[in-house]
Amino acid sequence: MELFEKIITPVLSYTEEQPDRRCWSADTDMQWPAGGYGRIVLKEDMGLELGSPEKESLSCLLWTENLTLITDSRITLVGPDFSESIGQSLPFGKVVLVGVTGFDEDNAYERHKELDFLRYDIDLTGFMMRAVSQYMKEWCRVNHEAVANGFSAKVLGSSLIRLLRKKPYVVSAEVIFFTSSTEAVRRLREITAPTEKIVSAMDKMAAEMDFECESCDYQEVCEEADGLRLMRDKLMAGKKEAAPYG
Repeated sequence: MELFEKIITPVLSYTEEQPDRRCWSADTDMQWPAGGYGRIVLKEDMGLELGSPEKESLSCLLWTENLTLITDSRITLVGPDFSESIGQSLPFGKVVLVGVTGFDEDNAYERHKELDFLRYDIDLTGFMMRAVSQYMKEWCRVNHEAVANGFSAKVLGSSLIRLLRKKPYVVSAEVIFFTSSTEAVRRLREITAPTEKIVSAMDKMAAEMDFECESCDYQEVCEEADGLRLMRDKLMAGKKEAAPYG
């Protein structure tokens, strides 16, 4: 099943065009200490801010069963690394690419949610993240001590990839970060814009069980995405089976 393959290719192409990109292999044995969930980094303790409400921000999850598109364990950074930006507030773009297996119209929605929610399980000393999923935004703070001790894009990306690889249906994962400029993150948002419509369409089908396509705001995106049509047809069939006789 495919929903995001047509978005992944232009994301990768745009990233590869950037002259200041750097790549690392994830350190899945990384021993950065846990900080305890829900820790807050106050403004007076802040060594770095990423994707604040005053800056451009993007957080996007894309999965595919076309495993040739994903370079497993690769972390790419476009722009300055965290230790190179002490005391600054930077725009922040994050795209997570996941190679998966066994996705179909029955499980794709729940599995997408599982993968997306893994970011809330990141537990790293000195790091705080707040996300607004419906707007595909993420706001992060790193405290002075963590930045001084080497907290980096590689540390953050490695932590996320390690969490993703724990899921039995995940075959590969890579993470792309942009901190270079407002314009670059804004362009990345434009490229990934169909993602928001696809996820919103899945949410609507799952939550409302509403299949009146003529009046739906997501009719166009469903017509373009075969996977969404399969999900809709499956849910419609289930709704008819569950309807009381009379």
